[in-house]
Amino acid sequence: MFNMINIALSEIDVIAKPSRCTFALANWIEERNRNVYPKMEGYRATMSGIGGIGGTFLDIRTAVKLPDALRGEKYAFVGLPLAEFLKGGGVNEDNIGVGRLCPVDKSLPADSFVQGVVILTPRAKALASWLAGTEVAGLKADLRKRELVMETDIDNQYLMAKLNDDQRREAAIFEEGKDALGGLHFISVQKDEDDDPAGFWLLREIPENL
Repeated sequence: MFNMINIALSEIDVIAKPSRCTFALANWIEERNRNVYPKMEGYRATMSGIGGIGGTFLDIRTAVKLPDALRGEKYAFVGLPLAEFLKGGGVNEDNIGVGRLCPVDKSLPADSFVQGVVILTPRAKALASWLAGTEVAGLKADLRKRELVMETDIDNQYLMAKLNDDQRREAAIFEEGKDALGGLHFISVQKDEDDDPAGFWLLREIPENL
């Protein structure tokens, strides 16, 4: 597909870049899945792909460990009100360090909570700078493997932490919260709990079956 796109764009001044953070395209496809395709002759709901919370048996990739110099010392599952990310909220481009914010669906309930993970490390600036040099696609808690995995670029996976029983329960809540808000979640990289983020990413996990 990427080669086909490159060929199609070869005669105009546009450079194609592979990305999983194609939010406008995902919204368009989701709208058609809801309102267009079900009305078409021969449509079957079972034709859509298989999704799942917290990892599936179909995902055979193995996450690689982050370099020791970039690994966090502590991880915490937390939640922030969705209103913090809307106009007038407390999270904006001025206080997210080297991170970025994805678009927020304004139809989501403003009183809901966005689930996220705070990474605490004295090397917060180094880790945030490294993440800024990639395209962070999202965090997944693989409940079956008991792993917290960061997805970057097209298909890279990095093992952030192994989950004990308590963390696995928190991770299940994290994944349920993501699912309730269409994949919306966040990552915050901080030196300590009282420090401003060196990098804050508001992310949306795009369903793999789109």
